Amino acid sequence: MKKIICYIDSMQLGGAQRVMANLTKHFVNSKIDVLLVNDIVPVEKIPEYEIDKKVRRIYLDFGRVETKGIRKNIHRITVLRKIIKSEKPDVVLSFIGPPNIRMLIATIGLKTRKIVSVRNDPYKEYGTGKMRIIVNFLFGLANGCVFQTDDAANYFSNKLRKRSIVIYNPVNQVFYNTKHHSDEKTIIMVGRLNHQKNYSMAINAFSLIANKYPELILSIFGEGELRNNLQKQIDKHGLKGRILLNGRTNNVEEKLSSAMIFVMTSDYEGMPNALMEAMAMGIPCISTDCPCGGARMIIKHGQSGFLIDCNNEVQLAEKIEILVSNEKIRKLMSCKAKASAQDFFPDKIYKEWDKFLF
Repeated sequence: MKKIICYIDSMQLGGAQRVMANLTKHFVNSKIDVLLVNDIVPVEKIPEYEIDKKVRRIYLDFGRVETKGIRKNIHRITVLRKIIKSEKPDVVLSFIGPPNIRMLIATIGLKTRKIVSVRNDPYKEYGTGKMRIIVNFLFGLANGCVFQTDDAANYFSNKLRKRSIVIYNPVNQVFYNTKHHSDEKTIIMVGRLNHQKNYSMAINAFSLIANKYPELILSIFGEGELRNNLQKQIDKHGLKGRILLNGRTNNVEEKLSSAMIFVMTSDYEGMPNALMEAMAMGIPCISTDCPCGGARMIIKHGQSGFLIDCNNEVQLAEKIEILVSNEKIRKLMSCKAKASAQDFFPDKIYKEWDKFLF
């Protein structure tokens, strides 16, 4: 039986964690022995993605007295190396910045095939200048890398890129199967309430057209540290009841099913799961053309969706108006989006992962 160790910091709700949960489930269903390694032990009050019961799981910080910085990293690297040496997997797969670095250090001198995956804008995740040189040196120790976008790959050396691959995120089958009926004048947004997602831009854009379209609602699903600030901004515009901060939801597909438009205003992203899910359901989408190029890889501007400049509230308001006022454009864009979404159909994506890893 093939064996894989999958390593990521935690399984708390996030885009990379969602892909890791889906991948581990696919691997065990393919009769592969899966060991999921996380840094931190789950906290009861912080929700996580559900992990298949056939997946074994280990926590590097289990029973560890809280430490910070270098000592914590040395501990995690040491324990991870012991696990890899003991388990002798066919491949080790790590996701996101710090886990990628720790895995590459932990496997120095080991013969195990090691694959890293970059899940966000590497300029934000790893840095520039000397840090970029160090990261490129460490990534040179990997047998390969899975990138989400071509722009992300360009951060790294030509030597690494030649033994690497770009793979889209798999979108859950439920989003392809759920019917989109668009019977409500609702704009949907999904994601953490943090600075990266730039919900402030969406609130300001909505305020520009709110009086013209009194039935239109902006409905935001997600939780995060900016909730209070965003609510104050909503109240300042006098849009309480028109812009809704709904918190987390466990049935995104149900919320999306009646949406007229999906909007993403991120300042940077890897391959945005929520945008891909909306497209798979055939929802007309508007997205910032943000680094590191994920949105422009999946949206053909003016056909399967609209791309706008980052932090451009006027452009966003204009594109919302076009879609709200023109049913013909919405229907055409809906069909094109659903057709484009076949590129990230789960079976297709999992086959690409299997071929590259094993």
